[in-house]
This record gives sequence, C-alpha cells and structure tokens, in this order.
Amino acid sequence: MLRTLAVNGVQLALVTSDSEGNARQKLGASAALFSQFDCAASLFGKAAKFRRVIRRAGVVPDNVISIGDEVRDIEAARAVGIACGAVGWGYAAPAALRALAPDHMFAQMDEIADALCGTVGWISRADA
Repeated sequence: MLRTLAVNGVQLALVTSDSEGNARQKLGASAALFSQFDCAASLFGKAAKFRRVIRRAGVVPDNVISIGDEVRDIEAARAVGIACGAVGWGYAAPAALRALAPDHMFAQMDEIADALCGTVGWISRADA
C-alpha cells in the first residue's frame, strides 16, 4: 500500500508518539518511502507535529490527510484543519473511531490507496 501511494506521487510523512528508531524498524525497507518523520509526540502533541510537517512539506492543509488508529489522531487532524481517516485494524475499536465521523473510514489496507492516489499531496499514518 505504501509503495502504491509513493509511486502514484503521494508524499508520505509519519507523525507518531513512538520513537523514530522504533518507527523505522517497524516500517523496515518501507521507511525509505517517507519524506518526513516527526516522532515522539506527547499524548496530546500530534497537532503541533502535524503543523510542523505541513509547513516543512510546503503543502496546503486542504491537500493533506492524516490516517490513524486512535481517537486522538482524528482530534489532532481536526485541530489543524486537515482531513482525517481512520483504520479499523489498529489501536482503537472501529466503533469508537466511527463515532467521531472521520472523513474516511478504512476497513482494509488496500482501500487507502484506492481512495487517495491522485487526490492528496501527502499522507501521514499517525502510528506505525
């Protein structure tokens, strides 16, 4: 999925509460597909990291989507005015994520590339 996004011109960035080393280890060779990492976010520090990544990437918030697996990922995306997507296979229960009405709810990984290729400037998976 990440490779499909990258070859279709989607700029990838990762914002996570995990350390960069752990994130890169989890991503393996796919880490090379990411243009930016902003890691070690505090419990409620993702909004500031989203703003910084958006500024460094030189993209407008209207062309950005954050995809995460926690309620706070949706809240942080909304705090900075970017679209939010949620995945149903991560940390939070899908019902908890759906209750916040994210812009996109993904039940399977392949749905992400199908929905985003050619439609956004970059994508951030909030937690690897």
